[in-house]
Amino acid sequence: MFPLPRPLLLLGAGAIGAIYLIGAGQPGSSPGETKPCIFRVTADILNVRSGPSFGAGRVDSLDHGAQVIGTPYVVGGFRDLGNARWAAAEFLAPAPGSICDP
Repeated sequence: MFPLPRPLLLLGAGAIGAIYLIGAGQPGSSPGETKPCIFRVTADILNVRSGPSFGAGRVDSLDHGAQVIGTPYVVGGFRDLGNARWAAAEFLAPAPGSICDP
């Protein structure tokens, strides 16, 4: 180990603390955080299913123009809406101002 002068150690610790505090309040600063996306339903009626397949049970349905919060994840053409809810991604368009890429 290298003996470092105490003022240098305190200066370095202060700089690291300042960097942490500056970044802590920034959107998306939490590692692994999934941000929700807002989608608009483009189908007349969109079935919401319990899994990412047409064979999964229907748990809900959404009308044309309805807005729904989802995740960026798509599996087998189905968008993950969270809480074991999936819908066909082709009928979900990102709403204006949504943070999710299609």
